[in-house]
Amino acid sequence: MLRKNIFTYIISCFILSGITSVSSQENNKIITGKIIDGQTLSPLPFANVAFTDLDIGTSTGIDGNFSLKNSSDANSLIISYVGYKSLAVDLINFNYNEEHVFSLLPINIYLQEITIYSSTNKQLEPTEISELSIQSERIRELSAGIPDILRSVQYLPGISANNEFNTDFNVRGGNQDENLILVNGAKVYEPFHLKEAVNASVGIFNVDLIQKADLITGGFSARYGDRMSSVLNIQYREGNKEKYSGAASISLAYLDGYAEGPISDKSSFIFGFRKSYIEYLLSLVDYEDISTMKPAFYDVQGVVTHNFSPSNKILFEFIHAGDNFRYLPDRQNFYTPYSGTFLGQDAQFKSSKVENEDYNSSYYSNLFDIQSINALSSKAFLNLEISYYKQLDDEYKLYLRDENQKINVIESQLNYYNTLQTKRLTYDTLNIETIELKTDFAYQFTPAYEIDLGAGFQEITYDQIKDDFYTFIRTDNYDDPTVENGDTIIVRTEFGDGDPVNIKTYKYNAYLENILQLSDKLTFNVGGRIDYFDLNKDFTFSPRISAGYNLSSETTIRAAWGYYYQSPIYRQLKYSAASDSNTQSQMAIHYILGLEHLISLSDLQNSFLKFKIEAYYKDYRNLISSWFGIFNKLFYTGYNDASGYSEGVDLYAVLNIPNFYCSISYGLLFAKEKRITDDIGEYPRYTDQRHSLSFITRTDLGANWNFILKGAYGSGFPYTPRTAENNNGTWEWKSGSIHSAYLPAYRRIDVRISKDFIYSNSSLNLFVDVSNVFNFKNVQYYEYKAPGFSKPVTEEIHLWPILPSLGIRYNF
Repeated sequence: MLRKNIFTYIISCFILSGITSVSSQENNKIITGKIIDGQTLSPLPFANVAFTDLDIGTSTGIDGNFSLKNSSDANSLIISYVGYKSLAVDLINFNYNEEHVFSLLPINIYLQEITIYSSTNKQLEPTEISELSIQSERIRELSAGIPDILRSVQYLPGISANNEFNTDFNVRGGNQDENLILVNGAKVYEPFHLKEAVNASVGIFNVDLIQKADLITGGFSARYGDRMSSVLNIQYREGNKEKYSGAASISLAYLDGYAEGPISDKSSFIFGFRKSYIEYLLSLVDYEDISTMKPAFYDVQGVVTHNFSPSNKILFEFIHAGDNFRYLPDRQNFYTPYSGTFLGQDAQFKSSKVENEDYNSSYYSNLFDIQSINALSSKAFLNLEISYYKQLDDEYKLYLRDENQKINVIESQLNYYNTLQTKRLTYDTLNIETIELKTDFAYQFTPAYEIDLGAGFQEITYDQIKDDFYTFIRTDNYDDPTVENGDTIIVRTEFGDGDPVNIKTYKYNAYLENILQLSDKLTFNVGGRIDYFDLNKDFTFSPRISAGYNLSSETTIRAAWGYYYQSPIYRQLKYSAASDSNTQSQMAIHYILGLEHLISLSDLQNSFLKFKIEAYYKDYRNLISSWFGIFNKLFYTGYNDASGYSEGVDLYAVLNIPNFYCSISYGLLFAKEKRITDDIGEYPRYTDQRHSLSFITRTDLGANWNFILKGAYGSGFPYTPRTAENNNGTWEWKSGSIHSAYLPAYRRIDVRISKDFIYSNSSLNLFVDVSNVFNFKNVQYYEYKAPGFSKPVTEEIHLWPILPSLGIRYNF
């Protein structure tokens, strides 16, 4: 009996041990982890986590965390999130004892090309056709003078500007009005400070508030519309929900700062401000008439977030920007007397000229935007948005010139006086006001198929009054005061059509995208959009398709095709009345093909060499012909009387190793245009920049010292030359063949040295920034002065000379 009891006890122990072992093994097969955005590193709430081919899964919480028990011994896991590329995880040899972090990347990255300027990003994969992401900590290093996202993108492939201090840029042969600029989904118009300055402007966006900015230089998806060339999508971040923090900077040209933190356990804020004091510095500059220039600007902006629940939050965003620009040059010229003939007799000539100018301009812009972001389920998201935008511009320019000529007839001793007074008055008042409603809905049917759809309505008001005219008063007078001849001539210029714009109209649009992840290698986005503009009764349909195929884990091929329509803006319209005979939408067809290859240089994910090559062709149709005229401004005829094309290749290389980063970009571009109303034939579009080259290097010198070297080269843009001709004693300009000459090439080298001081809860950054360190003399354009008695000469308008700056930035 004792042996039987012992045997029974031993068997029971083995069985219990086996059961305990199995139970322990099952309990240990619990997958815990966190799912984050691979670009911003922020958590992704309501992401789906499920075993492949099994109806077993879960979703992440508000912090992106999840826990899932593998009770079925599944071999793989699929992680998916609306708008992101699904991720397959192999569970064979999976370590269940660790908490894992899984990174997902937005699906459009796999359909278009991306370059990430972030040393903190741990998932640098070859990836949208030409999306380029810049994180805000790098923008300060890339901008010259004042941190500016709009000027930082000029180092990226496909971009041309030839001006380090101007925010306007061209994309792949398109002009500056073909770029769509969004802030958290809200459209903004002409978001520039110092627009009146001929060779400098600053974007209104505070880089401290930017989470990321994506520039899509072609082949963008159907959700983006009403522009033909590019999309700059700026995403502002939410304020810190855990603690208060901020930063402040002061330099030779500006001061700025921001603060962020929680309002309550469900709300947060982030506010930023900037203020320039360039006008005080310029008064000390002994360079041409710069000391009389008084540009001043400021802006305040911010985001307030409130979470009603883990699945619903609302964002309120605002931007207010203001400018005042004064320019008061005063010039006097006394010419050396010379001998000649007058009325067939020998005579001596003596002349003088006095010029005065008064430019006074002010600008204000406001954006108020409210977004409701709703997770209807782990597979469905709904965003609602309403935005209000208002822009007020008031430009006034007065130019006065007095020319006096004294002619002494030697034989008769008679004196002849000739005077010419020139007055030019230019004014331009503009009011843009829009109200926009948008909704976007996304639903993920399976980890491999998602639809995105949306609709929008926009009410637009344009009010503009402008004019520009010369008044010439000419007087002839002999010694005899009773003999006097005089006449007055008034001439209106190309800028002064005198017809006011008074418009209130509306647009609506809708789009649909089908996103298919056919495999780990092949991804498609097939969609289209419709747009209607009531002012010209124009209804358009834009089909679009893009695809990405991974030849291997290191090599990716991407392609895109689509129709891109752009309705006319206020400067392009024939007239203000709503009619189908008004200016119609312009259109471009994009064809894009690209290849990217990534070479890992070590086991570290941030040590790599990446090459990209991308070819493109844009077929422009129904173009509104345009030209650069006075004040270096872009003018339109209001007629869809032109067609054209742009084609080229962009090359890009990035080397990233510990303590060193280098990027090189080269673009080859041909941009042509022709008018169907004349027999001139094909001519270069004014955006035709044959060669563009830029590079950036960043070196960590140790001990928190950093050295940055930047450079840019661009072949000159085309322009229309003018020659001076004499007409009855006065001179006038005659235009040559359109865009038959090219400006000199643009060159620039910048350096920046900075030092970081790290404290327990704060840091201090000191920097010295020198723009155009070799003092290259770059010509922005040629100015043709008002005609007069003497033969006028072409004046070169130069960009800035060497310009040093230094500053301090404190983070807390």
